[in-house]
Amino acid sequence: MNDEKSISALLSHARALRGASLADLAESLGVPVPAGSRIPKGWAGRLVEQELGAEGSFRGPDFTRLGIELKTVPVREDFWPLESTAVCHIDPVVIAGESWATSYVRQKLQHVLFIALACPKAPHSIGDRHITGVRLWNPSLEEERLLQTDFEYIVRNYFRQGRAHALTGHVGKVLQVRPKGRNRADMQGAYDADGNPSRLGRCGFYLRPAFVCGILRAREIL
Repeated sequence: MNDEKSISALLSHARALRGASLADLAESLGVPVPAGSRIPKGWAGRLVEQELGAEGSFRGPDFTRLGIELKTVPVREDFWPLESTAVCHIDPVVIAGESWATSYVRQKLQHVLFIALACPKAPHSIGDRHITGVRLWNPSLEEERLLQTDFEYIVRNYFRQGRAHALTGHVGKVLQVRPKGRNRADMQGAYDADGNPSRLGRCGFYLRPAFVCGILRAREIL
């Protein structure tokens, strides 16, 4: 099966899941649904990956052979995401020497399968979330321009100047940097403004809800 047919098959499989709850998927796969209101990080994404047959890799896209990344997004009924969408971890040392063209974040966003998960308004189990939309996306020229502008501003003004500790989630129009560590003690190597080794809390790139909402609403969600 060539890549075009494989992508078509993947998309057909994903679209066929529309309306299914995560509890439905978990039952068919023999996976227990987490109890209580505390939601294990990444559980929904791993469940959908398993259903769709993602190969997964530490650095590459989830569907390695097809070059497609998978993102599950909890949304309201109008497809507005309830949170920012994680893209990738940031290595403060490596990113200081990267350009947009060579960056890991650009690689992760070249071809993305977004799965929208509708969340009930009342307190609910994660198993009650259901698949409400599917969107296979690659950035338009304008979308890539916005992403590149944010990336270059963040790298130039914070990581290359040893000021990453001053970054907040307010920086960036469509792409932002947010903490990604388990707690405040979860640190990684970096450099300060004088070029001396320092420590920085683990962080990552995230897509803002408004940007992802635009992707989900851009075309008919089949």
